[in-house]
Amino acid sequence: MASKLTQKTTIYLEPYVKRFLQLRALQQSKSISQIINERFEVLVKNFETSKKTAHGKKHPSVAEWEIVKSGLDKNRNIKP
Repeated sequence: MASKLTQKTTIYLEPYVKRFLQLRALQQSKSISQIINERFEVLVKNFETSKKTAHGKKHPSVAEWEIVKSGLDKNRNIKP
């Protein structure tokens, strides 16, 4: 589920990707933003569960993710 604190952004999609998202949004009675956010939530959860490589070392982007996640956690604690 998307957070109440969303931000507007612009992304550039290939025409076939945009068309696919439009059709999927229509089929599921959702917005394109909802579909994209839901998919990224799955990707983030998968990333969090696979932070270590096969050799037991931290994934190279874990440090960057931890910075982003700490910012997200701070925003979730803000009450409107």
